[in-house]
Amino acid sequence: MISRSNKSFSLLEVLIASAIITTALVFIFKAITISLTAAKFSQDITEACLLAQGRLWEIEQKYNKGLAPLADSGSDSAQDKEFNWNYRILDTGLPGLQQLRFTVSWQEKREKEYTTEFSTYILHP
Repeated sequence: MISRSNKSFSLLEVLIASAIITTALVFIFKAITISLTAAKFSQDITEACLLAQGRLWEIEQKYNKGLAPLADSGSDSAQDKEFNWNYRILDTGLPGLQQLRFTVSWQEKREKEYTTEFSTYILHP
């Protein structure tokens, strides 16, 4: 009688191993995709913050010279994205102190809009 060798794999064992490896690869590629999406979103937030920082500085300089309007809006482009911004200067009720609210928004490819708001105080000249 011919004996079967124990050193070989059956077709079922090969199929199960292939399924396990395929499932693991799908999860790895999904994790990479999520990481890249998070990195892009982080880059967008960083660009929005840098835009806000620059605009806030400009507004404060103009306001101290009496040249800044109490509200304004506009847009700036960075790489492949357009950022819309607006601001309002509000009275705080305290003499000589104004609140500056600055909002930046941008839209992703999936038509989802993100908004971030910054607030600071400026002394009235």
